Amino acid sequence: MPKYQVSNAQVSYYLSLIQQNIVAIPEIQRPFVWSKTQVRNLMDSLYNDYP
Repeated sequence: MPKYQVSNAQVSYYLSLIQQNIVAIPEIQRPFVWSKTQVRNLMDSLYNDYP
């Protein structure tokens, strides 16, 4: 029996779950450390289906 399951879903699906209060993002225990450029690059790679 596999330990993990892969789910291919759009980021917008997860954002909608957050907006509907179905899923909550926990508080982070340390300050946010990513620069705006790193966040932009992550969003760009997700949008372009990069691994």
